[in-house]
Amino acid sequence: MIMKATFLTLTLWAGAMCAAVQAAAAPKLQFERMIYDFGKVSQIESVSGVFKFKNTGDAQLKLEAPKPSCGCTVAALKPDTLAPGESGELAFTLSLGHFRANMEKHISVTSNDPLSPVLLLTIKVDYTPLYEITPPTIAVNLAFGVNETEQIAGLARTDGKPLRLLKLEASAPWITAKAEPAAKEDVAAARIKIVIQRGGPPRRFNEYIHVYTADQTNGPASTIYLYGTVMGEVSVSPETLYWSVTAAAQNPAARPESQVMRRVTIRSADGKAFELKNPVSTIQGLHVEVVPKESGKVYELVAKLDETPSQTVSGNVSVETSVAAQPRIEVPVMVNVFKQ
Repeated sequence: MIMKATFLTLTLWAGAMCAAVQAAAAPKLQFERMIYDFGKVSQIESVSGVFKFKNTGDAQLKLEAPKPSCGCTVAALKPDTLAPGESGELAFTLSLGHFRANMEKHISVTSNDPLSPVLLLTIKVDYTPLYEITPPTIAVNLAFGVNETEQIAGLARTDGKPLRLLKLEASAPWITAKAEPAAKEDVAAARIKIVIQRGGPPRRFNEYIHVYTADQTNGPASTIYLYGTVMGEVSVSPETLYWSVTAAAQNPAARPESQVMRRVTIRSADGKAFELKNPVSTIQGLHVEVVPKESGKVYELVAKLDETPSQTVSGNVSVETSVAAQPRIEVPVMVNVFKQ
């Protein structure tokens, strides 16, 4: 009996030791560095580098494709499977754009390392573009009855050398841009005079002006972005509708009216009466109706979320008008559903 008990004890002990050894065998992902700091850079379009890594564990390491935090970063690694002791590289390129920025971007790396299944790599850059626009983005609302508006942007070369402007190219024919002083003059800074004309029916717009110089031939040296609204005979406020719904409040009956209802005020810009009819929603469960307010000069477009979608959706609500220049009004809609 004693010998049997001793044998059983030894067997259990050996099994436990074997299990412990097997449990201890695991891959380990180790990077030489977790942060790549380029410091101050200028006169370049992108920065590139390599994060080197190694499997310092004692089992096979498997990595998924890296996931950058923004579309301006491209990353790839090789190999994606490493035996113990093997090394690899994760190469990346970060596009810097046209604007001054103190940038910090990240790359997420997922592996079968049980202790660190997800590692976050960081890229830092303090970027000063060679050509700088002030302001880089211009918002414009062209009121009803106004045919054009003039905007001014500053253009400067950050190293103090001559601009050497070749041309300014607008994305739409109803936008013109001119440099002051003239593009051929030997100066380090200039004003860009921008004229935006009505040029068509009421609308929202997102346009740009490309700045071309003699020092950069593979594309625009900088860009001025323009966005806004060309107002018509009928104005809309707000211009978008938004719902934020949590999983705990997806039953409309359990929510107050302020969370279910949204209202859009549609009014005559010139004081003349008009008609609205046939309101339509592209989102299932979103009911819309038109409510007259002031003698045909003001209406409310009332949107009620009778049914909450199972996931985030976007679409629009629209209504027909009696105004020839604006036969239909569309209001973008988003219902953002947060799952808990």
